Amino acid sequence: MNDRNGLLREAREEIREYGMWKTGDTVVAAVSGGPDSMAMLHLLHVLSREEGFGLVCAHVNHGLRPEESAEEAELVRAAAAGLGVPFELGEPDVRGYKRQAGLGTQAAARELRYRFLREAALRHRASAIALAHHAGDQAETVMLHLLRGSGTGGLAGMRRIRLWEGLRVVRPLLRFEKEALVVFCENNGIRYATDSSNAGTDYARNRLRLDTFPHLESYNAKLSAALNRLADTLGPEEDYLHEQTLLAFEQTCRGRKEGTELDRTAFSALPFALQRRLVKLILNYLSEPGAETDFAKVDLVRRRLLSPDDSTWTLDLGYGRTCTREYDRAFFRLGRPEPGVLRAETIGREPGIRTLRFGSLGMIFEEERKVPDDEAFTTLGPEEAAFDADRLEYPLTVRSRLPGDRIELPRGAGTKKVKDLLIDEKIAPSQRGLIPLVCDAGGRILWLGGLKRSKHAWLDRRSEKILYIRIDRALC
Repeated sequence: MNDRNGLLREAREEIREYGMWKTGDTVVAAVSGGPDSMAMLHLLHVLSREEGFGLVCAHVNHGLRPEESAEEAELVRAAAAGLGVPFELGEPDVRGYKRQAGLGTQAAARELRYRFLREAALRHRASAIALAHHAGDQAETVMLHLLRGSGTGGLAGMRRIRLWEGLRVVRPLLRFEKEALVVFCENNGIRYATDSSNAGTDYARNRLRLDTFPHLESYNAKLSAALNRLADTLGPEEDYLHEQTLLAFEQTCRGRKEGTELDRTAFSALPFALQRRLVKLILNYLSEPGAETDFAKVDLVRRRLLSPDDSTWTLDLGYGRTCTREYDRAFFRLGRPEPGVLRAETIGREPGIRTLRFGSLGMIFEEERKVPDDEAFTTLGPEEAAFDADRLEYPLTVRSRLPGDRIELPRGAGTKKVKDLLIDEKIAPSQRGLIPLVCDAGGRILWLGGLKRSKHAWLDRRSEKILYIRIDRALC
């Protein structure tokens, strides 16, 4: 093969340097029929014989340019046959899928193309799918991301190797300019197709290549090389920061059935560079394919998480995702959180011990409990309370708080809204409905379980019968 421009040698070096595949593997080459993919097919064919890997040629006829598309499919089929390479043809219904999925033409075609390539790879037990993107494609990709205000992930461009559903998607031509690939084809008599749609300006990438790049090259004649250098510089740095973000996720987050819980204190200690990345990573875990996570949303969440004053809130982040902060914890989930509520239970006056269970909470009621002296009830823990049973109005009710609830405080401290008490105690909004309120028959709050006792039915030397209540979390 005529290799005057050294493409074969450089392609071999590229494949080896990045470990795109190994001897004995099978590679599916995605071949559109253009000069770049036809050059790749012939290069890989030579290398497959030298390096000992299998090669399959796959072509997708999108049917968007009926006559041209059929000619391109036949061109690729003939090239594969001439090389003795197995050929796979995909003919998806792009227009039908576009309507069904609500996608644009290019997005629908891309999804179906990748689906077919994966199916072909599985049929041939291939380890890698080779795409023919070249340096010009990379420069366009980087510029498009720059114009959209992308972060370093976008500016790193397309990767030479990307893991995708158990397969490697590899790009062995990223270091080559298109002109070199065209010359390679012409020097070796390799026929290729010219896509007429590339001459139009309907698509952003075409406008960039035909209009924007020629103008910008008046400032830098080596614009493509500069943008590729930028991608090559940022790629490894982006990979390293992604690894650090995964470590940060392990250190600050824990998975829950409904989403991800974040420790805000640990998050605050992370370097600034990792905070945004961690928020974006969590949101990406929650997202369906196609969901967008823009910079503004990510930075809003980051700032709200770090705020010393803004301690409880819920943000709608689009695509069904929400972030809720509750003091030093934050929760990322799909859907808005539903506050917990206890079912109401009634307690009549009966001697002995009774137990109520409320999911993860247990309450023990013990009446006529004998105590040696008054001092025993001055050392009760926060999850215990004792009342003069004869001064209570039965039946008692255990329930969640209701709007407007107030508790009458002891020692002449007046009354206070239960809501304010819960805020003072920094009880998370999602947990406030799970704090048990013990009320008497008149609706007066006797005890805000585990937090505050009211002024009613205090024990004294005249007390003869006692109602002792204890929260027991070990019961459930």
